[in-house]
Amino acid sequence: MKQLLKPLLIAVTTTTGIMLSGCNAGLDPNTFTVELDVIDTSNWYAQNQSATVLTIRSNIAEPIDVSHVSVNHGQCRYEGYRRSLEYPQHFKMGQRLRLKLTDCSYSNVVQVDVETDKGTASYNFQ
Repeated sequence: MKQLLKPLLIAVTTTTGIMLSGCNAGLDPNTFTVELDVIDTSNWYAQNQSATVLTIRSNIAEPIDVSHVSVNHGQCRYEGYRRSLEYPQHFKMGQRLRLKLTDCSYSNVVQVDVETDKGTASYNFQ
């Protein structure tokens, strides 16, 4: 009985260690700066309009690819701000991506998740 229990205990301990290390797939939040703004988009034919725009800027020197952005766990939709949007988005240091929120207001945004080829970073708004 003791001989059977010892290999089982080693297998469980090894598996648990692998699962715990797999859970830590986070990306350093300093990789990107994420800002939320309300921008005046009024013009001569469409007055008094505004857009809620999410700006994601790369802060690291190494190239990084963004594969998806999720706002409020996918509950807020968006489109590219003044440009088309296709993933992956390729970033070098200082480059930015601007997203226009289409069904959420400035005050509704709580969390933004940026998924990359190097992991995911989450950003919270109050």
